[in-house]
Amino acid sequence: MTSAPDLGGAPNSGAGSNPGSGSLSATDQPLPSRRELRRREAEAAAANGAPTAVYSDAPLGYSDSTQVMPAVNSGTDPNLGAHAGAGADAANYSAQNYNAHNDGGHNDGGRRTNRRRQKPEREPLGPVRGTIRTFGELCITAGMVLILFVVWQLWWTDIEANRDNEVLADQLTDDWQNQDPNELPDDPDEPVVADPVEKNEAFGIFYIPRFGDDYYRTVAEGVDLEPVLNRMGVGRYPNSAMPGEVGNFSIAGHRVTYGKPLNQIAKLRPGDEIIVQTKDGFYTYTFRNFDIILPDAVEVLAPVPNEPKFKGKDRILTMTACNPMFSARERYVAYAELTDWTPAGDGAPENIKDSKAYDKVSKNGGA
Repeated sequence: MTSAPDLGGAPNSGAGSNPGSGSLSATDQPLPSRRELRRREAEAAAANGAPTAVYSDAPLGYSDSTQVMPAVNSGTDPNLGAHAGAGADAANYSAQNYNAHNDGGHNDGGRRTNRRRQKPEREPLGPVRGTIRTFGELCITAGMVLILFVVWQLWWTDIEANRDNEVLADQLTDDWQNQDPNELPDDPDEPVVADPVEKNEAFGIFYIPRFGDDYYRTVAEGVDLEPVLNRMGVGRYPNSAMPGEVGNFSIAGHRVTYGKPLNQIAKLRPGDEIIVQTKDGFYTYTFRNFDIILPDAVEVLAPVPNEPKFKGKDRILTMTACNPMFSARERYVAYAELTDWTPAGDGAPENIKDSKAYDKVSKNGGA
């Protein structure tokens, strides 16, 4: 037979005891708490010489500095004392490290900072490495200069030339208001021939609807880069015909940079109109064909293009520009023929009358 465990309660007074007398039966005894059970186990272990353990209801890792821990029973087991001493030493060592870190850590940290701040000594460059480095720096500088030159050539020159062209067109239209146009001929279909002007002097305005609704450029006497082609728009070849005159009215202009007045010359199609405005009126030329020639093929400027021996009876417009784009090894030539003439008093032709280009020119001065 096995006996029931002793729960520490009062002895059983018998099954016949009166419940109302205040005493409790064995089955009515309250169960001990978990803490009481642990205390009893610890007492039993200590009685048997086993190491005792400290029990607490506090969560793991929690320590209360105000609570005094029970001493370890080192008399029973000598090793327990050694472990306890080791634990104390470890705690002291940790405290010392903490104090050293907080109190004397500056010095060590300062030394490390000083070591980091010390610049390493540079290894002297040899002649080969020095030459390569200098050459590389020169190449970078030259590259930056070239980039700035390209930006200036392809972008800034257009801005300056367009601004100069606007100012020149305003001055030209203002002058026309103060000048009397030439007397009209008896035949209304006979155009008035524009008067010759001095070199580097502006005398007309070009409108080409194919190039855009806002396109207009001034035309001046001469084909020198400065100041005509670079600042004034397009230039008339000396000794060529004037607008409206029988012969070959020949002009030249940039295809890129400096306002690029003839940038879209290759987009012209047969039937496109080119209007030239002077103080006398508007000359309408109609594009018919084009050609690509070498730079020295000056025969295209003859009164009859490519036929220098003939004078001809037609009124021709010849426009020349560099070809291909960004190159000057060839010339792109566009030919047009005079098909209409409108006196200044009759107003602008219908194809440019409502354009942004003519509206801007007429508002700034007008013909």
